[in-house]
Amino acid sequence: MDVSYNQDLVNDIANKRIVLFVGAGASKWAQPRDGARFKDWKEFLLYAAEYISKPDLRGVVSDRVNAGDYLIASELIKDCLDDGWSDLLTAEFMRAADVSRLHAALISLNQRIIITTNFDKLIESAWDAAGLNNFPKIITKIDHKVFRLFRDDNYYLIKLHGSVDDVSEITFDKSSYQKRAFSNSFYKNLLDSLLLTHTFLFIGFSMDDPAVSLIIEQHAFKFSENRPHYILLSGDENYLVDGLSKKLRKLCVIRYKSENNHERLAEYIEGIAREGEIQRKLNFSAGRF
Repeated sequence: MDVSYNQDLVNDIANKRIVLFVGAGASKWAQPRDGARFKDWKEFLLYAAEYISKPDLRGVVSDRVNAGDYLIASELIKDCLDDGWSDLLTAEFMRAADVSRLHAALISLNQRIIITTNFDKLIESAWDAAGLNNFPKIITKIDHKVFRLFRDDNYYLIKLHGSVDDVSEITFDKSSYQKRAFSNSFYKNLLDSLLLTHTFLFIGFSMDDPAVSLIIEQHAFKFSENRPHYILLSGDENYLVDGLSKKLRKLCVIRYKSENNHERLAEYIEGIAREGEIQRKLNFSAGRF
């Protein structure tokens, strides 16, 4: 893959100054061992809606999903299914999968902080398969304790919206977003602090998450002179849309071709990981560490 890499991004990788922000798109790469692929948010909600016994309610939920109102749709499904909702979440997101090329590439970046909105165990599996000396500290509850990461050198996996290990604490519907994201000052303070001190690299994340996108936009408005963050997106460059992303969110869009099941995304991550390691060695030899 013939590609040039942003030198600021390479330097931040070398200095372990990157926060990897991994969204649901990354999970689509994994191949569950039961043979069926992971569903995305829309697919899962439509699937779950089929378990609603009343046709009129099922139709309302399907309409909400197709309109992109996923939080309300999730809330309605949860209310209709009671314990069945937890069972469906567990059955979908607890499935084991072989480590994907993308997840392996993400771990190879060797960054100290990974944030994900995903509930599954794919990052943990990739970390284990990498054969590293230590596991990361896994954070599933955003409270005052998470700020220890600014005062130590440990590796962290922050599961921003919870983990399938405890579906009762997952942030997946309107009420849980209000409780654990919008009304939780630690949630905003954590992301604000990291946005000031680190460079974010978004992978498989669409910026449709209402809590995260609001924090990103508020931060960009308040600190408009700061260096930008980065997001990897598929498709051809769109100067107008990509320009607005940089203007309104301080997000530089890095485009890649989506053919062959987004193979270029993993290639890009692998390549910039190599560049970061080369730069890290140069820094060490020059005494810049």
